[in-house]
Amino acid sequence: MVKPSTLLEQLPELLLDWIPPTASVAIACGQKYVAYHPGAVDLRIAPGESVRPGSIAHLVFSYQHRVESEVDADVFGVPYYGLGYPLQSEQGVESAVAVILPPKRKGGRQPLSYVVGKTGQVWRPIPVQDIAYFESYEKKTWFYTKDGRFSTEHTLRALEQHLPNEHFLRIHRSYMIHIGYIDSIERDDRSNLNLVMAVPNKTRLSVAQTYVRRVRTQLGF
Repeated sequence: MVKPSTLLEQLPELLLDWIPPTASVAIACGQKYVAYHPGAVDLRIAPGESVRPGSIAHLVFSYQHRVESEVDADVFGVPYYGLGYPLQSEQGVESAVAVILPPKRKGGRQPLSYVVGKTGQVWRPIPVQDIAYFESYEKKTWFYTKDGRFSTEHTLRALEQHLPNEHFLRIHRSYMIHIGYIDSIERDDRSNLNLVMAVPNKTRLSVAQTYVRRVRTQLGF
């Protein structure tokens, strides 16, 4: 078996050769992480932590070859694009290097600059900077501005892929918010994290536990 110390000695050379300097890098051995270097997308992996199902390291161990995949926020609370490389001995794959990068936009599309919303029998193109948050409710997607509520044909999953990452943040399977409209961040009596939105009317939105790490990472607290 490849020793963790040997892998750590290899890491600087790997970084210089083919890993972007902004990437996070994790090394796993025997279904546990043994080393982690944080980058632009920080998963906050701790050495000794078990490899999570669905992660890039898990895919490497499962398929026993190089992998490349988008990883949903359900795994670490942060969506990312990952590259995985096996380190093999004669007995087979025993270690994996996972390179963690920002998620890619499907189809290479540019971020949306507006979303068409419907109210009554009227459709209006709304600039994304005017949208406080999106909500999935009763099998429809709604968004909220200072002028009211609108429905849209887009799903939250599609919007997450095509809205500017630096401004919009998924906090729940039912909510995606514009960071610029956060009025305050609070904890309730059960220590659950809540975001109070300035528009409309100081609406309080709960952050799902699976998204807490992502929220804290992107907002930096």
